[in-house]
Amino acid sequence: MAVEPTRLERTLSQLPDQPGVYQMVGADGRILYIGKAVSLRNRVRSYFQDSAAHPYRTVKMVERVTDVRTIVVTNEVEALILEANLIKRHQPPFNVRLRDDKRFPYLKVTNEPFPRVTFTRVVKDDGARYFGPYTNAHGLRELIDLVRIVFPLRTCREPIDGKRKRPCLQYHIKRCLAPCVGYQSEDDYDRLVDEVVLFLEGHYAPLIGRLQHEMSDAAAHFNFEAAARLRDRIIAVRRTIEGQKVVGRSRIDVDLMALARAQGQACMQVFLVRDGKLLGQEYFILEGTSERGDSEIFSEFIKQFYTSRTGNFGMDASYDAERTGSPLALRAARDQQAPVAEKSRGRRRAGYEAAVPKEILVEARPDDASVIEAWLTEIKGVRVRVLEPRRGERVDYLELVKKNAEQNLRAFLVHQEATETASASALTELAAALDLPEPPHRIECYDISNIGGTHSVASMVVFVEGRPKKSDYRHFNIQAVQGPDDFASMQETLRRRLRYLRHDADRPPLADSDVATAAIEAQGRRRERFHEKPDLLLIDGGKGQLNAVVEVLHETDMWGIPVAGLAKEHEWLFVPGNGEPIVLPPNSAGLHLVMRIRDEAHRFAITHHRNRRGKAMTKSVLDTLAGVGPVRKKRLMTAFGTVRAIKSASVDEIAAVKGMTPALASQVKAALDG
Repeated sequence: MAVEPTRLERTLSQLPDQPGVYQMVGADGRILYIGKAVSLRNRVRSYFQDSAAHPYRTVKMVERVTDVRTIVVTNEVEALILEANLIKRHQPPFNVRLRDDKRFPYLKVTNEPFPRVTFTRVVKDDGARYFGPYTNAHGLRELIDLVRIVFPLRTCREPIDGKRKRPCLQYHIKRCLAPCVGYQSEDDYDRLVDEVVLFLEGHYAPLIGRLQHEMSDAAAHFNFEAAARLRDRIIAVRRTIEGQKVVGRSRIDVDLMALARAQGQACMQVFLVRDGKLLGQEYFILEGTSERGDSEIFSEFIKQFYTSRTGNFGMDASYDAERTGSPLALRAARDQQAPVAEKSRGRRRAGYEAAVPKEILVEARPDDASVIEAWLTEIKGVRVRVLEPRRGERVDYLELVKKNAEQNLRAFLVHQEATETASASALTELAAALDLPEPPHRIECYDISNIGGTHSVASMVVFVEGRPKKSDYRHFNIQAVQGPDDFASMQETLRRRLRYLRHDADRPPLADSDVATAAIEAQGRRRERFHEKPDLLLIDGGKGQLNAVVEVLHETDMWGIPVAGLAKEHEWLFVPGNGEPIVLPPNSAGLHLVMRIRDEAHRFAITHHRNRRGKAMTKSVLDTLAGVGPVRKKRLMTAFGTVRAIKSASVDEIAAVKGMTPALASQVKAALDG
């Protein structure tokens, strides 16, 4: 009798002999590894050949694979772009990844009329200019402050429509030239933005030449105030140049990358050199580097690093390709993108070009360097080379970069060890104080926030191994409790949270052979974080809140979960069945931990309550009208100013607003009059 092939075997037999990206999927639906290939058939099948000699890490990965997903593209360059974007999106555990990649800050020059310079952690392909990533948020904020001092760009979000009657304080302290009231034209403002971009890119010589020409022109026309402002700007730029180290005699743009490895960790150091001067340096802690060669690490890092610096170019197309699985999805998504204004398109293209240097110096040249070069050359518009220098001053410069990488890695390991030691000590002390069988791995803390019982909310914060796990944080809008009843609100919150654990406890065990159902349920539990059982429930409050929670634990038959309350007045801990408080020493690591967790729950609850209250206060009658969404509401308020003015307007006046129709205007008028 023939044996029915498994799903994985059927997938492997149907793989196309074309370039593309493959995703190794585990039993719980999680993507384990993402890679690219010239031939998907040959590459993916090589993982599952008995004769293949794979590293231990690859063997363990293959053992967990239950399915393989593939996306076919046109060529190897498209595969490289798609691979880098998918790794950034899914963070597979068996890929080399930038540690905490989603948290890296960027400097953003917005894509709007009269652009602004802002701080952001979200990079989109929206036509804006992004500079980064930076690993030091404080240093980036100082850079933004310097830019705003040297270049008087606006910082407000107001639309520049010429309706403002007088300038704000920023104009009077010489931090803005007031385009909002017509004191500065859009062309003049755009020239200022171009100067900011040159400054951020490190191209100081053309910037100074441009400023000197503008200063001379202003002086020639007897505009001495403008000439003085330009003179001060030139002085500030020159001061910035004086503080920068000169790297090499060549004026070519180059990025230098060096790798340091120790104790299973890796650190990549990057020096950014523009016009022969050191513009900046950043370091990145990498994950998933064990049993990986230096060439492979450099390959993965370069792809992810420049994907971020070029504004995730191709990201939207990658998402469409992943969703549809169509061979033409990548190109079709690009072809169907919304048109971009010529000015914005030119600014965005220039941003991509400036983010990529002409040369990238590395310690170990990647095996797919030719594909990386083709990809970056397409972005840059001129040839880009990835080089591994063997001799000369470039080797000396790389040695300097490597020393910085080693120093930063040592500092990271020391900090990591100190943090883990402090967390372990605090958890052990807390377990002893609360008479727990072992230190709590997962602690959940709850707090209630309201004003007079209105807009009451609850927060749940989660600490794992003594550190916050913000992806598991949750908000609750209190629904069944009326008035300022914190005890009942806490009970409602715990009932809604513990019902997931109750559902798991009531579910009959699955048969060992029922692999498919187990995989589906595991994937569902992974998506719903409430299914993970806490080792300790921490309640912000004393005996009253604690007793209310104990009632819910008995009611849901979950009384086996340890629970404690932390009273604010004396920072005493209370546990069920013990009328006396547990008093930890003021310098206790365990006390500091529970106070930090409680304060985080308090902050999280207050923030959500403030946002909810703010939305309720700004809600108007227009929000309840059918057919009037956020865009139409904004246009109506811009045209009339207040709801009372809209109510006083005629149907024809309302219909004259962009986006409104006579029928909808009649409905709005009737609703407001009623």
